[in-house]
Amino acid sequence: MESVLASAKEALDMDIAIVTEFVDGRLVFRAVSGDASSFGFEEGESIPLEHSYCKRVMEGSLPGVIADAANQEIVRDLEMTREAAIGAYAGFPLVLSDGRPYGTLCCLSHSSDPWLAERDLELMAKLAQELVRRLEDEE
Repeated sequence: MESVLASAKEALDMDIAIVTEFVDGRLVFRAVSGDASSFGFEEGESIPLEHSYCKRVMEGSLPGVIADAANQEIVRDLEMTREAAIGAYAGFPLVLSDGRPYGTLCCLSHSSDPWLAERDLELMAKLAQELVRRLEDEE
């Protein structure tokens, strides 16, 4: 899993890449590549799912790519944007082969990224498929 996260982080030139898991109304940071503490969280910790970008990406109410969180109306007033100092975000749902939502693969940066675009979700989709395969192999 670490190599997939490192690939995502490097390819999108982001500060961190994370695999999240939805557990009992919480978002658990299951695996992290990069300095998550600079965003205010650590691997294994969790936050209320309601406060997360990931929940919104999974339900389709948030685009998978946000190049400038501080200036994008849909997220600029979210507590997570301010507290974690999110500049750019890319997220893709992790859905198990039986259709159950697992969580997300997401990359975050403190800086905005004007080059981050929907095309980057193609890479995220491929990496998400690999992560789902690995997660299911663990079960």
